[in-house]
Amino acid sequence: MQTSRTIGTVAAFMIAAASPACADAGADYFKGRQVNIMVAYSTGGYDLYARLIAQFLSRHLPGKPTVIVQNMPGAGGLKAARYLLDIAPKDGTTLGVLGQTIPFDTVTGYSEGIDAGKFHWIGRIGMNLELGIASRQSGIRNFEDLRAREVSVGGTGGTGSSTVMPFQLRELAGAKVKLVSGYRSANEALLAMERGEVEMVGAFGLSSIATRFGHLLKNGSIVPIYLSALGRHADFPMVPTIGELGKNNEDRQILDLFASGSAVGRTLVAPPGVPEDRLMALRQAMAAAMSDPALLAFAAERNMPLEPGSAEEIESVVRKILGTPRPIAQRAAQILESMKASR
Repeated sequence: MQTSRTIGTVAAFMIAAASPACADAGADYFKGRQVNIMVAYSTGGYDLYARLIAQFLSRHLPGKPTVIVQNMPGAGGLKAARYLLDIAPKDGTTLGVLGQTIPFDTVTGYSEGIDAGKFHWIGRIGMNLELGIASRQSGIRNFEDLRAREVSVGGTGGTGSSTVMPFQLRELAGAKVKLVSGYRSANEALLAMERGEVEMVGAFGLSSIATRFGHLLKNGSIVPIYLSALGRHADFPMVPTIGELGKNNEDRQILDLFASGSAVGRTLVAPPGVPEDRLMALRQAMAAAMSDPALLAFAAERNMPLEPGSAEEIESVVRKILGTPRPIAQRAAQILESMKASR
């Protein structure tokens, strides 16, 4: 598996993200307070990365507040997103690690009341390339097998990648998938696959496989079938990206639109309305934490890939997704509506 970026690259991220010292009000605000990081899922990659940054963020945030992680799974990750937008305090003490599909959901209008453009992006911990994985017992070895017969695929429901991705591949690439949704996390879907309840998991984070389930890849218990990314991965050169699988150019553009969320990945966000000085303090602390030798060593020991990104970089990715040409966004929205209707 790929490991973290070099320390020099991480340090460059810190320098790029940092700006002149925050105003005293922003720097002093967090002293004696508790910062909560809401995670949109239960166990799995998002949770692992949220706990990683929580452990080190406090060391670099002015006032050294307590930073804790709270899991808020539900509606394929949308419960936490709605909480941040509508309920959470807008003072910098409540942050989130949300599903990477939020910009995609916004541009397609799939999730009512969710607007990726309203969030403040603090910084990325790691990208989230995702694999569709099959069990060895299923006999599925490549994507052509999905086109040849019906395959049961487990997912979380809502707008979670593990549900949306296989549905799109059914509509745009000819995959004969039968969706079994409602699992609380991709980990639960993986356990269901091991029990034989389903033959595949629709999407599973590559970093989660690297940190927790690499042995299943090595011994052949799980087989990678497709990859949600904008380019093939060096560790899986024979595994196609979902964009390659589309039946025509428009289909491929829609699949690439969904895959572009991989660059959002595991990113720390703040709700709208947080004062600018506190945002600056949070972004500087995030950059410093991501260049902390102790964090880098901790992640390397656990084989956790790191691909840090500044707030500006993530905002650029989100703006590009939100600027998708209307015909492509409308077609993607129609496909998602048909997914809702099929349930």
